[in-house]
Amino acid sequence: MKKLVAAHPDKFERSSSPKAGAVFSAIGHNHVGIVIAVKDNTITVQEGNLDGVTNTFQDAKKDWQTKSYTLDQLRSIYGGVVFANPK
Repeated sequence: MKKLVAAHPDKFERSSSPKAGAVFSAIGHNHVGIVIAVKDNTITVQEGNLDGVTNTFQDAKKDWQTKSYTLDQLRSIYGGVVFANPK
């Protein structure tokens, strides 16, 4: 997340709270996703690499989901998350 924000400070800002269009990173895990929508305390994300395996491109295209979580659920699942919010 630091590298994304550092490379594009005019486009992204680091935050602990998400906005639609944000990229999220799981703290301590090799996992990222995109925030599709935020409504009240519900966050809808698209995330991939759910099996934790480095896959071929063909397999990776099938290894993703769109899912809604509360912010607390998302933090609990991944042990914390940080967001690169669009400016």
